[in-house]
Amino acid sequence: MRKVFCIVFCLGCTLFFCSENSLGQIRTNFGPLWKRDTVIGDNVFKKHSNWLSGGVGTGKNSQYNGMQFAAGMDYNFHLHLEYFQFGLFVTGPNSTTFNNYEFHLAYGKRKENAKTNFSCFGGISYSAYFAPIGNGFDQNAAHGVGLYGNAQLIFKLTYDVGIGTGVFLDVNTLETVGGLKIDLYFSGAYRGTRESIN
Repeated sequence: MRKVFCIVFCLGCTLFFCSENSLGQIRTNFGPLWKRDTVIGDNVFKKHSNWLSGGVGTGKNSQYNGMQFAAGMDYNFHLHLEYFQFGLFVTGPNSTTFNNYEFHLAYGKRKENAKTNFSCFGGISYSAYFAPIGNGFDQNAAHGVGLYGNAQLIFKLTYDVGIGTGVFLDVNTLETVGGLKIDLYFSGAYRGTRESIN
């Protein structure tokens, strides 16, 4: 399962650095610059950009006593003005031992300005859960589907980089998992300087 986690992480990074036009987004370049982009000083940033976020925190699993370590990553993209999210998270007793792997695909809304980025998503999930046995975990995973939701508030350090908090909840046929994370935010909004674009 860790190999799958690594593959998905690499895929997310690849998508983030790909051209947004390759995912079907249509940008209009008609009209004055201030109507289609955000200009801060001499730097120009795209509106409705994709972003990658991820972080660590703590979570609670209904099938496990006590709090667990939680880590997750989401690739957030748009098709025209509609936002979607593909992501994953893991939970376990500590940062090196995981007994729950979850993948999700969701639809959401975003509210962004120069200082903050707020988003919330809801969708479907797929989980692989390793039940506790004695001092360890079952070697055979149980698999389940469910519903997933999250909300995230980011405070921007620059227009396209920030840090904030996110809450998540996954309810599936095996378990209910919820938690709180500290997230880093990286947006693909930067277009260049005013002079290089004009």
